[in-house]
Amino acid sequence: MKRIITISAAVTLIFMGCTKEPVAKFAYSPAHPIAGEQVNFENLSMDAESFEWNFSDGTTTNAYNPKHTFMSGGSFTVQLEAYGRKRGMDVSTAIINVYPEEPFTIYTDLAGDNGPVAVETDIVFTGEQVKFYNTTVDAVSYLWEFGDGYTSALESPVYSYDDPGTYEVTLNVFGYGSEEDSYTKTIHVIEGINSALRITVLEYFDEYPVEGASVLLFESVADWETETNPSEEVFTTPLGKCVFEGLNYQRYYVDVWEQDHDNHTLAAEDVGFIETQPLEPGFIHDFVAYVDYYEPEKKMTMTRIGKKAMAKETVSMKKSSEYREMKENKFSRER
Repeated sequence: MKRIITISAAVTLIFMGCTKEPVAKFAYSPAHPIAGEQVNFENLSMDAESFEWNFSDGTTTNAYNPKHTFMSGGSFTVQLEAYGRKRGMDVSTAIINVYPEEPFTIYTDLAGDNGPVAVETDIVFTGEQVKFYNTTVDAVSYLWEFGDGYTSALESPVYSYDDPGTYEVTLNVFGYGSEEDSYTKTIHVIEGINSALRITVLEYFDEYPVEGASVLLFESVADWETETNPSEEVFTTPLGKCVFEGLNYQRYYVDVWEQDHDNHTLAAEDVGFIETQPLEPGFIHDFVAYVDYYEPEKKMTMTRIGKKAMAKETVSMKKSSEYREMKENKFSRER
């Protein structure tokens, strides 16, 4: 028995002696997050059993691959402590610079009743002037790369694209000494000759863009109600935008559906919410399709036709004074 115990103890010592010390290591994306944007952390540690993350904004976690959102801009020292089997510990840190807002925003002008209205966009037409608004701070020089081979050193340039396509726009900013940073956005350029329509889907009350919404066009209200002869189905970008090309010189009726949003009740209150302007050739046409948000418990599993019919019946029981105010939603300007 004594001999067996001695052998067991020796085996234990050998096993413990072979245990490696933990090595803490991690990566994260995106490289340049914005306040309110989710950051994904990838744990690359070795020979560790437990972990402690500290994001230096008052929050911690023991998750293996955590996701974290910094709610304000600034420099945050993220620390990962990795613990091994023998409670050995290693630390890895990284400084993450979080932008207080997007470093630049892309705008185009819509022709409002009281003059041009600057609207954020990620879809533009060829030849359309685009404003690149720079919101970075503490930079002394800039280099814009528009993705088509052209550049600009202006702080906030105005630019237009000659050819359709998808372009990666990069803003490089330089501080004193060797300090520099960069940020990239995608912009979609559409040919948009003659009768093209750019649609922006916004929630009616808070006017936030709705991403991934299904948009259809119909040539009459009757077609809209019965889902007859729909256009191709197009889905909105993160800024709630989509484009239809090759349309006729006429009005169209816009149908929007997303799992939490649609424009069916608004259409029943006022057809102007879904009716576009006549799409005269030679103009850039924009239309804002306002939608309602439905909380999960209020959603019903119905077809688009069924929802439209129900919305129409519900609105018919309202007083006209209960209808919502019609918002400006049609913008056209000559090319």
